[in-house]
Amino acid sequence: MRKIPVFILNGFLGSGKTTVLLKMIEQYKSENKKVAIILNELGAVNVEAHLFKDQQLTELLNGCICCTIQNDLHQTLKALAVQHEKEPIEVLLIEGTGVAHPLEIAEVFTNGHMQQVFDLESVIGVVDASHFLEYLSIFDSTKEIRTLMKEQVLHSSIVLLNKIDCVNDQKLAKINRKVDSLKKDEVPVLMTSYGDVDFEMLRKKRIGQIDFQLKNNHHGDHQHHEPHHGTIKTVKIEQVPVIDKRTLTNWLINLPNDVIRAKGLVQLTGDSTLTHVQFADKLVRYTKMGKNDERQSIFVFIGKDLNEEMFQEFSQGIF
Repeated sequence: MRKIPVFILNGFLGSGKTTVLLKMIEQYKSENKKVAIILNELGAVNVEAHLFKDQQLTELLNGCICCTIQNDLHQTLKALAVQHEKEPIEVLLIEGTGVAHPLEIAEVFTNGHMQQVFDLESVIGVVDASHFLEYLSIFDSTKEIRTLMKEQVLHSSIVLLNKIDCVNDQKLAKINRKVDSLKKDEVPVLMTSYGDVDFEMLRKKRIGQIDFQLKNNHHGDHQHHEPHHGTIKTVKIEQVPVIDKRTLTNWLINLPNDVIRAKGLVQLTGDSTLTHVQFADKLVRYTKMGKNDERQSIFVFIGKDLNEEMFQEFSQGIF
């Protein structure tokens, strides 16, 4: 039986991984391919599940599949292997959390049994051009985040330099030089905005088993698990009341810089349906939901050392 091709999407919070994932799904869908998707979220809820309607989606929540809930990933892959025997899966797409270490996900596929069923084709690294240099600065991030971001680039087999529309040519050249210094020599870098990229470049097989010969000494280079994202926390606010769009926008863009990413479902003043809200890089995007969506309003915030008490203070008079 043909092995299942696997593509891992990796990149820091807010880099645009989900946008790239959705475009890949659409392309495979147009080719009538049977696609399975594994979506990993740090928090206990996936606010964006509505984006994957009619797809075979497995949500792995409340932890990172590179470490704290790696066993959940193993169990999911075993279930997919059983399914594949009865109903062949033609491609598996995996999106890690924004603080996942790509090599620790990829190493799962070096297991003998996994190699019989799955064929890891590529680790696609997505880099946010608008904030990459800032996050690598000692003044704007922790050592753990800087190390993680460097390793996310190092262990990618192709790098998408995303959101290039948000930076000028001079800064883009500087970012490109930095990415070049971090990646492996043979790894291509594609410039993109909104995840628009040549699909044939994404689906190309770029990984051989030789890439994982460093598995045995990999953990000598850095500590496993907690140091990658020990400072990154999630906070959720449920049953968000109806809120004015301008008020919400102003509140979000004035949140402390420690809030790196936020996403939610809210009912805006004057609307009868929910709106999907995304916040990253001090930019807010709104997308109206369908009338038949019965999900509850919720907001999830991701950032450095966040806690419930902080958001009780931030949200007074808002939520």
